Amino acid sequence: MKIEFDSTYPIHLNGIISQNEFQESINKINRTISSNKLLILLGIVFGACVIGGMICFIVGGITTANSRTFGFPALVGAGIGMTSLGSLIFGIGCCLIQSRRSTRMRQAIAEESKKYSSKSPTPCSWRLNVAGGLIGTGYAYNRHAQLIYHVSVTVQ
Repeated sequence: MKIEFDSTYPIHLNGIISQNEFQESINKINRTISSNKLLILLGIVFGACVIGGMICFIVGGITTANSRTFGFPALVGAGIGMTSLGSLIFGIGCCLIQSRRSTRMRQAIAEESKKYSSKSPTPCSWRLNVAGGLIGTGYAYNRHAQLIYHVSVTVQ
């Protein structure tokens, strides 16, 4: 899951920002948003909770069937709880990671905008445009909402 901005130099920036400066700036922005360490850690925790929950559920079911006792087995409840907790942690974690990534992206773009608003011969500003859209084709079950990010460079 690689998320980054395109570093292709736009023609309309000729005479405003050099091609090397533009690519350095886009690469700097991409480096600030490219870390997937937390997402990997979140996936590991989710996987461990689901696997642990399934093991508890299966072992609880087998021991209850073998013991011929009635009632709700504690291990089955623990398995359901672990699986639910893992799903909850994963959902909340994904939202927090997206929010944090968006904040870092905005900060990096603001720094680049500040750099070019005074440095370049023709002042320009950088900003982040966010648009929502439906991705996919066909019926509603094939589509999902996705945020689309664009870096805009405007001449002042």
